[in-house]
Amino acid sequence: MNMSKDSFKNLFSTFLLIASVIAFSFSIFSIMKLDGFEERLNALELSTSEKIDKLSKGLNEEIGAIKRLISGGGVIEKYLVARNFLENSENDLRLILTELQENPERPYFRIFVAGSSEVWIGFKNNAKDKKYVYQKNFKPGLSEEKFFYLKAPLLETGYTVTLTKDTYIRTAMPDSVYLLFFGFNSAKIVKMPDIEVNNISRDFNLYVPGK
Repeated sequence: MNMSKDSFKNLFSTFLLIASVIAFSFSIFSIMKLDGFEERLNALELSTSEKIDKLSKGLNEEIGAIKRLISGGGVIEKYLVARNFLENSENDLRLILTELQENPERPYFRIFVAGSSEVWIGFKNNAKDKKYVYQKNFKPGLSEEKFFYLKAPLLETGYTVTLTKDTYIRTAMPDSVYLLFFGFNSAKIVKMPDIEVNNISRDFNLYVPGK
């Protein structure tokens, strides 16, 4: 049976209509799918942006805290100043306590270095000892140390040194070294006669009770 032209046209029109509906449906589906993807993308972008902002804020806070610590007047500076103050105070206190020890029955001597150069001086309890009980390079001027040669000091500090009446002294530059003796309500100053003194009591004619 032959199809008339009108029937063919109707069939073709119906096909086009169905195809258009299907195409439109796919378009709507694609648009909806694209909208959903865009929403997820926007949500991801927002979440990422919030995380970056939070991280940036945290870093800025840490940087600010570090700046406050190391800046002038910051915690670290205050700590260093306080520590330096305490160390200096401790040294000064030890020096003050050393200076306050004036007991006629506990004689001592101090070193005075003339000139502008440091001078090495070593001390032994007696000339036969092989080991120095105290030695250092003394700066020009009066020593901070007090060397007690009969009795130990009433209070030990970093500036008190206990020796014996038979103390042996050696120095590299005797012409620059003087000893100032204090005790028994008297004082005397002597110059190192040579690079060594074998016995301070005998060589400097010091008063020793009982002898």
